[in-house]
Amino acid sequence: MAAFQLHAALTTPFRADGAVDLEALRAHVELLADDGIDGIVPAGTTGEGPLLEEAEVANVIATAVQAAAGRMEVIGHVGRASTPATLRLARAAAGAGADALIAIVPYYYAHPPEALLSHYRALLGAVDGVPVLAYTFPDRAGNELPAEVLDTLAGEGLAGLKDSTRSPERHAEYLDVARRHEGLRVFTGTERLALRSLESGGAGSISALANARADVLVRLRDEPSEAAQQAVDEAHAGMSGIPAVKQAVARRLAERGAAYPIASRAPLGV
Repeated sequence: MAAFQLHAALTTPFRADGAVDLEALRAHVELLADDGIDGIVPAGTTGEGPLLEEAEVANVIATAVQAAAGRMEVIGHVGRASTPATLRLARAAAGAGADALIAIVPYYYAHPPEALLSHYRALLGAVDGVPVLAYTFPDRAGNELPAEVLDTLAGEGLAGLKDSTRSPERHAEYLDVARRHEGLRVFTGTERLALRSLESGGAGSISALANARADVLVRLRDEPSEAAQQAVDEAHAGMSGIPAVKQAVARRLAERGAAYPIASRAPLGV
């Protein structure tokens, strides 16, 4: 069985004036390195990425890369509703030293499979040498990523996928695609499916919970069992939503003498 990797879907801290708190971000990345996780994904859904300006996304990813200092993989989220905006962020993140890039399926408007293929092909061509992953979250994006599209893109160089469909059946379809393409990494974005994904050959978990409770996920990664999955489920039930995750991160960092603001970016913070 291949190694199952644990990545944190990194939260973004904001100062009282609304700006990104880069010092708090660095302290959080240091905490996660000490927690023993394998990687971080800045500026994604949990990181309030869609509410960040393009320059802020690039700065968050650059700061995460610097703070990780080679100890963890940094997969920068660069997804936007349009292809040009996604490509601009992708080039900036690659220039900042991100180990890999991930982009959510283009959102808001309904897109046929051909449009999704065109979007990700453009992204693959924009950042030569930097692995690119897709990210499917239909509840937020409003668009599905068909397994057939993943299959085609995997044959053209796509490095992986984060699956936040919450569907065991769809996850199994994606894992079937991964078995046909050596090196294709399929991550689950749903904590309750972590053990099932691990046992079925999944590459790992990209988890909001890992921001503050990496301990339960590390246990599942290192000693997979139903008891370990239950511990993950219980921890997740007590920490649902970005505000709750940030509050838990703040408590952890306070124990280390570091401040972490719990505000969210408007309109989430209103």
